[in-house]
Amino acid sequence: MPERSQGTGAAEQRLRPNRLDPLSDPAWRAFLDRSPDASIFHHPAWLRLLHDHYGYEVQARCVSEDGRGLVGGLPVARVSSRLTGKRLVALPFSDICPPLVAGADREGPLDALAAMLAAERRQSGLDIEIHAEMPGIDSAFVVHRFHQHVLPLQADVQAVESNFSKSQVKRGIAKARREGLVAERRTDRDALEDFYRLHLQTRRRQGVPTQPKRFILSFADLFEGGLGFVLLVRLEELPVAAAVFLTFKDTITYKYGASDARHLNRRPNNLLFAEAIRWACEDGFRSLDFGRTNLDNPGLASFKRSWGAVESELGYTYLCDEPPSTEAVLQNRIMAGVITRSPRGVGRLVGEALNKHFG
Repeated sequence: MPERSQGTGAAEQRLRPNRLDPLSDPAWRAFLDRSPDASIFHHPAWLRLLHDHYGYEVQARCVSEDGRGLVGGLPVARVSSRLTGKRLVALPFSDICPPLVAGADREGPLDALAAMLAAERRQSGLDIEIHAEMPGIDSAFVVHRFHQHVLPLQADVQAVESNFSKSQVKRGIAKARREGLVAERRTDRDALEDFYRLHLQTRRRQGVPTQPKRFILSFADLFEGGLGFVLLVRLEELPVAAAVFLTFKDTITYKYGASDARHLNRRPNNLLFAEAIRWACEDGFRSLDFGRTNLDNPGLASFKRSWGAVESELGYTYLCDEPPSTEAVLQNRIMAGVITRSPRGVGRLVGEALNKHFG
């Protein structure tokens, strides 16, 4: 039986917690169209990607209202791992995944969702991790470990470009063009192959496990549905930088980036983002989400701010017995040292073996 809201009287009768399959139930897709905060990470196609590649069981915790259907919801993946145990995550490999509300009343559905999750935590004993702040849940911890950067867009491209930093951005764009770099937007499998080759180099340089190739190539399914593209920067025929962008509603989301270290002095990433922003403005998008940035990476945060992006703190909510340990940060630093000093291919093997367990 689905859990009941903790409300009383008319509110308890009006709002009903329930669950549905967001991969196949059309009610979820219709709900996303009515929710102003819905992102690509709530979309059924993204949820199916996580399910098909990593085997996560995905369900949506929802709140329905008499006569209106779904008014609140949060997709949740069940991670079952021999290494990290069992837990619920909203959502793996998704920078931010807040609970959604459709309608003028936000407080009622959010309170009902919070009560539903708290009850599930008590009944199942599973830890729950939400990639957003969700206050109002008993025994929940909100931990701030990231920044989020969002650039407002408008149809007037020059107005957006006027907010670019002259020293960090505009000069880099001009240099990239003088160096003969060109950018192209593509959705084909070969473009993903080019991106993946750069991804291997970049992740090794950063000391970060590589996403499995099959996972990256499966983004072609999203592209076929009009949900994103690869933007490649080339020096003649050589790809020197690339990024995967995802699109949904009026937001373009920067998901992954990669580059050839030998050509960074040509400023390919400046041209890459300039072209992505120009295209997004001309195509009617209203914001560019640069994604999350670790608090201990001020250089990357400065780069994102230099485009005129608005910076905010991004907190994750944890329903668990104790606050998340800082040991994970130390473990990541140790792993980074191992990957950067190891032969090529180690980061790829680590990613293939471990990503599913730590997503």
